[in-house]
Amino acid sequence: MNILATGMGWIDHTPGGLNRYFADYLAAMHEKGHAIKGLMTAFGTKTSAPPYIHDVFDGPTVRSTLARARAFRQRVKQELAAERPDVFNPHFALYTSLVTKKLIPDGVPIVTHFHGPWAQESRVEDRGQQLGQLLRYRIKKKVELLSYRRSDHFIVLSSYFRTILANDYGIDGERIHIVPGAADLNRFRPADDRAKLRQSLRLKERQQVLFCTRRLVNRMGIDRLILAMASVKRQAEHAVLYIAGDGPMRSQLEQLIEEHQLSGTVVLLGRVSNEELVAWYQAADVSVVPTVTLEGFGLVTVESLACGTPVLGTPSGGTNEILSQLSPQLLFADGSPEAMAAKIVAVLQGGCALPSRELCRRHAVEHYSWERAAQLVTRVFEQAVGGRPRHGKQ
Repeated sequence: MNILATGMGWIDHTPGGLNRYFADYLAAMHEKGHAIKGLMTAFGTKTSAPPYIHDVFDGPTVRSTLARARAFRQRVKQELAAERPDVFNPHFALYTSLVTKKLIPDGVPIVTHFHGPWAQESRVEDRGQQLGQLLRYRIKKKVELLSYRRSDHFIVLSSYFRTILANDYGIDGERIHIVPGAADLNRFRPADDRAKLRQSLRLKERQQVLFCTRRLVNRMGIDRLILAMASVKRQAEHAVLYIAGDGPMRSQLEQLIEEHQLSGTVVLLGRVSNEELVAWYQAADVSVVPTVTLEGFGLVTVESLACGTPVLGTPSGGTNEILSQLSPQLLFADGSPEAMAAKIVAVLQGGCALPSRELCRRHAVEHYSWERAAQLVTRVFEQAVGGRPRHGKQ
């Protein structure tokens, strides 16, 4: 099948869940035998992208959001003029907001990957009620609605996002297909020698290692996890939390660590490489996903499980869907610092048994392989191609 897909950025230029998914997803679809053409932007800088992935800019540049949307529109037009795809598959509403149905040949279905409510995520992060902030939120929501009205089918990563897409955007549930995300099981796997790996990371033998990798923004709940560690420290003296990632909350989190005298208990690693990320998953005793809201899937949860490391997470969204299948013991009672601390202490003191590392790995292999995800996406595309012709031009 000939697939034209549009994303956002590229993973080694702009780390993030959507970009990680886009890269691995297209690799899996390419491996399955589909003819893939993927469009993204790393602002013209050199990346590790394979030959079937193209930057919409030819050389290094800094462009406005509107300029990026125009560049995606122009590149889509060029690709459509060169070859008719079987499916048009956008992954980020903003960058395809100018790709109208008039540009897409009749009979070519638009199957949109919904990676989350962009406008709502922005509102959660801004926490603002000023007129300008509310206006920006409304504009973003209108851009999303415009893009989604053009789509024939949607792919979401969880039941949670299916509900949001149906309730908040008015999409008919019959057009929404759940295809869970996946991890690269060859890269995210248990360490050959975990003890040696821990030594290479300078981890002490008795250290109980908690690992969290998240963008440092409000909805990820990192501040609550740090507050929880103040209580954990008093009851589990060998526990240390390592946090990978960067973001606008970094200075605030550093201050929180200092205020609660947690400099030896909570360590901010900053941005880590893909190789370092795998090593930290493998070395950790437990990973933690403290997301407060809008966790559509939680790729980090599956990556950790694939490395054999159990995950403790908040009981909401995609995290709940992944972990509840494996063991309810992996879920916090709620997203409060108190609930996080209680569960972490129970685990570290042996009062709460978690699934073995072998069972965690098996769960990821059986349910979250890219081979399985590619098969399910292919079925959705086949259904879309075999469906009724689209009507109307928007």
